[in-house]
Amino acid sequence: MRDLVVCLLAAASVVAAAPLAAQAWSGPESGIRDPNGHPFRTPSGSPLEPVHRLALLSATRDSRRDGIALADIGDRLGFWIRRDPDGEVEFAGAIHGGAFSRFDLGGPDQALIEVHYRIGVLLRARFGEVAARAELYHVSSHLGDEFLLDTGTRPISTSREGMELMLQGSPASGLTVYGGPGVLLRATPDFEPLSLRAGAAWESAPGARARFHASIDYVGWAELEWKPAVAAELGAALGQGTRVGLLLGFGPSRAEQFFRQSERLVGVSVSHVR
Repeated sequence: MRDLVVCLLAAASVVAAAPLAAQAWSGPESGIRDPNGHPFRTPSGSPLEPVHRLALLSATRDSRRDGIALADIGDRLGFWIRRDPDGEVEFAGAIHGGAFSRFDLGGPDQALIEVHYRIGVLLRARFGEVAARAELYHVSSHLGDEFLLDTGTRPISTSREGMELMLQGSPASGLTVYGGPGVLLRATPDFEPLSLRAGAAWESAPGARARFHASIDYVGWAELEWKPAVAAELGAALGQGTRVGLLLGFGPSRAEQFFRQSERLVGVSVSHVR
């Protein structure tokens, strides 16, 4: 656990120190660009997005309450961008990936409970004041060895590939909204193929002495009869892309191995996204 936390913080510090390639964008399209100036800002409040995150949480399932830690490592690499001479249309390619880990804080050794991986190829675009992102992704999950030995739980394979399309806009300064459908191309075991994701994020104006942020994210799966999985964050910015605040969640578990179980999460989160 200590080694993973050290790695997470080290990775965040390296990313934070890297020079940004962004220009000083202004206007409505500034809300739909990432810090590197590429179209479609990463919805960092969504539990599906690969970002650097460390969270200490209370997780409640039925009447049982456990202390858990989330330790996520994720990033993206833009490898191509093309803009038309008038600047109204642009296209960009990227890849992203991450590992999403959950640890048991109630046990004597803080054992790994579950880890899942997501890797995706992204095609991002901007048409005037609207951005779009198409992602072809792979997800797979695994239970921790000590958790299996201690509980006798049988692992469930949730390996799958899918495609997701989302649109994004910035209707007001500091506010970003996004949403769109997804479809599974292959899954083990067989899942109902359709999904939907939507959300909104707000950040106070740059340059202020204190900067705040708030976000909410919804994910619904046909497999779970569209039961909402909701994640929300509220807090302050510590620097370029680094945030600390309160994390809330309810609905189907964000742990892939337990996605059919409902849970409520509340705690403190520190995250970094480029």
